[in-house]
Amino acid sequence: MCAAAPFLVSGQQQLPKSRAGWPCGARIDPSYFHVAEGTGGHMMLLAPEEIGDSAELFNAFSAHPQTILRSAGSITPGVHEFSVPIDPSVESVVFSISVQCLQAADVLQPSGLMPVGSDSVTDFSNFRAQRVMIVKRPEPGLWNVRVAGSGVAAVVVQAKSALGIATVEFASGPDAAFNALPSPDVENRVRIRVSGNVGDVRASLVTGELVHMRRLPLVLSDSDGVFLSRFTPGPDSFRVLVAWKDQAGFDVQRMYAPLFMPRFTSR
Repeated sequence: MCAAAPFLVSGQQQLPKSRAGWPCGARIDPSYFHVAEGTGGHMMLLAPEEIGDSAELFNAFSAHPQTILRSAGSITPGVHEFSVPIDPSVESVVFSISVQCLQAADVLQPSGLMPVGSDSVTDFSNFRAQRVMIVKRPEPGLWNVRVAGSGVAAVVVQAKSALGIATVEFASGPDAAFNALPSPDVENRVRIRVSGNVGDVRASLVTGELVHMRRLPLVLSDSDGVFLSRFTPGPDSFRVLVAWKDQAGFDVQRMYAPLFMPRFTSR
């Protein structure tokens, strides 16, 4: 069973063969994936007997509304790595890995060690296809997530932080009102509202699998924390990413969780 909601992992863990049935050999309905990605929710690959233990996962993601990293699609067999910048404003962070045929996963601190054996770490490891780890007061710096497996997969990192993206809105013409969805094949004005004390903000578009597409040149509006840009969406899905350095020189990265799918929207 799949559901649009949250998920994660930590510490390298090999899955016993007795757990290698569902969902590794199942066909995942693509509509679950599209709904989860399009809304900024999460695809949870839960077996029926695991649903009763999932409430804490939902609560964890609700308590961490800012997305630092999100990559979803499919992965080939082998080890895949994701670099995650954690800045000092992050009070708590949730690392999430969901893989249809999950074999192993590591979450590594900037020191290269796994954050285990501490009261500040909560590790959920009793699910077949996903792991979730919550780390309070994480060490600032570049963390790494390593994943081994294959099939439909998603890596999501969400934080509790005063810094983040509040809204992303689009308008298809100079006099059109801003709304939540872009219009494909015409120039859109883009309005990005960033919360908190930010520096020299850079913005870009990335694919659902976190591949860079293009930069979004920004202009600061008359309102604090509001940045404007323009671009013409093509047929490909995209997410909005913003980044800057804080006063201490740490990288700050935030993503707007919904995956915009212009080919599925009407003008």
